[in-house]
Amino acid sequence: MSKDINDEIGKDIPSSESDNDSAETVRSSSEQAYSIFESGIKRAQNLLEIDTNSSGDSLGIREDKLLDSYRAVVVLSISALDSYIKTFLIVEIKKNLNERTLSGDLKKYIKEELFSKEELHQVVLENNFYDKVIQKFDADFEKRSFQGQKSIDKFMKLAGMNQVFKQISISADKSIDNILSSIENFTQRRHLIVHCGDHDLTQTELTEIEIDKGSASKCIKLVKLIASEIHKISQEK
Repeated sequence: MSKDINDEIGKDIPSSESDNDSAETVRSSSEQAYSIFESGIKRAQNLLEIDTNSSGDSLGIREDKLLDSYRAVVVLSISALDSYIKTFLIVEIKKNLNERTLSGDLKKYIKEELFSKEELHQVVLENNFYDKVIQKFDADFEKRSFQGQKSIDKFMKLAGMNQVFKQISISADKSIDNILSSIENFTQRRHLIVHCGDHDLTQTELTEIEIDKGSASKCIKLVKLIASEIHKISQEK
């Protein structure tokens, strides 16, 4: 029965859109996903330069306030990447569903994560099955985190991008080890800022973890690299 369900999930149900309309819709949606990222990362960049006026002069903001703005930069940067990955995935999954080109990973996720066995057997042959799949993905992704190397790697497979960080490394001509270690470090730093007030809770005395403008700037550059390379790779597919 499992094999039959696999076959039905990938079968050719007529689409309501023409191929040209569908392709144009996907391109537009993909650009919109990247625009969401650019809007989010712009907020982080604004905070990074909060002490500088339009002429490049310092505004003399107190150091403790600047340090907190740099912490906010890390949070906003990782969140911008999270939002982009989620939106990008929905776009690519809709594209694959519309074209009926579902990978094994995508079929498996639909079967194991979105529907119970009983529910899947009931809806798989319905004409609006793919609409229901998209609704399920929208609801499911609201509960998911797309932060950190493991999570991004796992979910990008659903869009047919296996070993996405390896692809990013090759496309950008950057060290994959540096990319992976950096994304993990900044993802963990975001967690500490949000959940621990950026304090080192292993210390007996209240101890803030150090941060500076250079570190915050590196976080912005990292997520911009990852998002821009994913966008570029997806456009070349």
